[in-house]
Amino acid sequence: MSSSTFDPVVGQNQYLRLFAAQLQHQDPLEPTKQEDFLAQLAQFSSVESLQNMNSQFAGLSSQLNTLIGVTQGNNSSSAALQSLNAGAGLLGKSVRYGSGSQDVGVVDQIKPDNGSILVRIGDQFVPIASIVSVADNAGALGL
Repeated sequence: MSSSTFDPVVGQNQYLRLFAAQLQHQDPLEPTKQEDFLAQLAQFSSVESLQNMNSQFAGLSSQLNTLIGVTQGNNSSSAALQSLNAGAGLLGKSVRYGSGSQDVGVVDQIKPDNGSILVRIGDQFVPIASIVSVADNAGALGL
């Protein structure tokens, strides 16, 4: 192990060995004061807690970096998720999906299809991109 690296496990083991040796070799006529003993244990406990928190933060940092990489590096899945959310917002809405008077209906299902989102209107699936208007009630679209 080089002098510039620190292994926390070795550091903890070394500390415990030193602490045990200190207890074994203390002067029996002048033992370590209880306050000093408790202070050393509290310091050890604090250092151990800080090391545990540091490793947990490192794990969270790694997970956050992975999440950021997925959302930034994969725009196609992000776009697909946005389209799926848009389709979910259409559920139960009256829509017009074409120029003909019969091209209206209520969206009752959505599903992904090879990178695009389809909505079911009546008995047919229509690409979400073909929807031209949306209303809460059927009367607004002339149903």
